[in-house]
Amino acid sequence: MNFGQVHRSMEKRTLKMIELLRPTINDLNTFLNKAVPDTRLTLKKYLDAKFEYLSYCLKIKEMDDEEAAVAALQEILYRVETGNYEYRLMLRSRQEAKKRFSKLRSDVLVKLELLDQKRVQDIAYQLHRFVSVISQYHSECQVQMEPMRNLFPIEVDLSLVAFDYNPSGQLPPDGEDEEENEIAHKQLVDDTNLIDISCLNVNDNCSSSSNADLLKF
Repeated sequence: MNFGQVHRSMEKRTLKMIELLRPTINDLNTFLNKAVPDTRLTLKKYLDAKFEYLSYCLKIKEMDDEEAAVAALQEILYRVETGNYEYRLMLRSRQEAKKRFSKLRSDVLVKLELLDQKRVQDIAYQLHRFVSVISQYHSECQVQMEPMRNLFPIEVDLSLVAFDYNPSGQLPPDGEDEEENEIAHKQLVDDTNLIDISCLNVNDNCSSSSNADLLKF
């Protein structure tokens, strides 16, 4: 089996692994994108119903306190004299809100229990299957690549002096880099001074004299 056949076989195993992992991915997507948002929406409705029920309870408590305070003064409230319709309306609204609150509370408890069971049991199983499939895929690929390990016997022998490498791993002391830069600059200036520029001056004089002769003619 040559190198290309090994890679084609690895591609087939990769496609097989994807097919094995597809149910796991779909199940996790269902849990994250459907079960969790649905439970969150039900919980939000439950909290709204609870707030509404508690609001009616608070309003009725305020009306009872107001009626008791007026009765202590031996007086009668106007709403009590006219039939106390507002109080009876609040009682009826509180009763209906309590029914909605109780129903949503039972729904939330059921969904939270199912969600917790899903998280504890099914998610652990799906993750275990995911890890098993990945581990099997890597093991099979390693077995197939083992004969190809010595396919390219490249030997590299590079000494440390071939690169600007500092094996000590320590930074140079402060000021050392600046001194090295100054030394390099001085060497560059000295090298430029070593160039003989007399020929350039002679050529310039010759060219200027020839130009003057041409102007005379």
